[in-house]
Formats: sequence, structure tokens, C-alpha cells
Amino acid sequence: MPLPAIIDAAQQYLFADADKMMAAGLPEATMRHIVRLRDIYTYWLSYPSKRDRDIVAELRSRYGIGDTVAREDLRVVKNLLGEFQKVSKDYMRYRVTMMLNRAYEKADAANNTRDMVAAAKALKEVHQLDRDDPRADILDKVVPIVLNFTDDPTVIGIKRMPDFRNRIKEVKNKYWLEQTEDVEFEEIDAELDDIFNPPHLNGKTQSAGLPE
Repeated sequence: MPLPAIIDAAQQYLFADADKMMAAGLPEATMRHIVRLRDIYTYWLSYPSKRDRDIVAELRSRYGIGDTVAREDLRVVKNLLGEFQKVSKDYMRYRVTMMLNRAYEKADAANNTRDMVAAAKALKEVHQLDRDDPRADILDKVVPIVLNFTDDPTVIGIKRMPDFRNRIKEVKNKYWLEQTEDVEFEEIDAELDDIFNPPHLNGKTQSAGLPE
């Protein structure tokens, strides 16, 4: 059976657990490959300043694969960061962020305050930090739900029982308000261990009084 195209399988099952992939009938080799791609995908998102050659080196180091296989994995991961066959806006934002981070680091190393400010300003614009969050207005308009508790069964379509509260009172009087009665009892001279842990259940033998 030929292996499915890894780029298609990874797009669908990148964050699926092993049980889901097995249920979908993915071959074991494909499952291992997806786990490898997931690992390096997460790694690159955590360290966006890493370059292509850094990711290739990381793949070779972690998984002992060759340069060609590592570069193919790199291509797949890049596609996963965006959309198939095109560079997405999210991926371009990621790439610009990576380049601006490098520009800021170089300006910082050269003690060039002007370029540091310029890089920081560009980052702010890329991520639209100078704009208000459009979700803020929506959240301000959200009206919290007020819950009112009731013992009226008609609110859920159940017909009210006639004289219901008196029925409750009668039941309480019958079952909850009866006087307790003292009962006679006789203490026994026995160890609790002997009652709840008989010797024959503890690997011990006990004579039954039968003749030898």
C-alpha cells in the first residue's frame, strides 16, 4: 500500500493523537513522520528567529536524518505555517517579525539607538499594537446572563401539583421529625480484626475440631 502524501496527512493530523491517526488507518511510518513534523513545527514557533539552516540542523540532530530528508521536512513545515501552494499573510508576518528581530539585535549590538527604535516601531506596526483591539468593543457589549432560581415547575412545562407545599410538610413530619428511640444492645468481647479478617483469609489455618 503506497504511503499517503505526507503534506496532506500532516495538514489533517498534525495535532491528532495516536489513537485518532490509527483509527484513520494511517501507516506507522506516516504517523512517525507526522510526530517529527509536529515536533519541529512547535519548535520553530517557539523560536521564530531560527533560520532555515538552523531548522535543518535541528532536524538532523534530533532525528538522525540526512540533509535531503531534513530539507523536505523544512518545506512541509513552511507550508504548514501558511497555506498550501502560497505564502499566507500569517507566514509573511512571521517572516517579517523574524527579520525585524535580527535588525534590532544588530542595532543593539552596535549600540545604535536610532535603528533600535526604528525596528521596534516597525514591529509595532506589523502586529498592529498601535491600534485598539476590535474585540474590546464586542466584549464591552456582552451582557452577562442573570440566573434566577425558582421552585415553580411550570417554567419547564411541568404542571404544578395541587397543595404541593403541604405535601412537602407532611413528608417532612412523617420521615424527618420522628423521635429517635433507644434500643437495647449487648457488648461482645471480640477483636475487630478477628471479625473482618478471619484467619482462613489471611493464609492461616484454624482447627475445625475434626478428628485427625
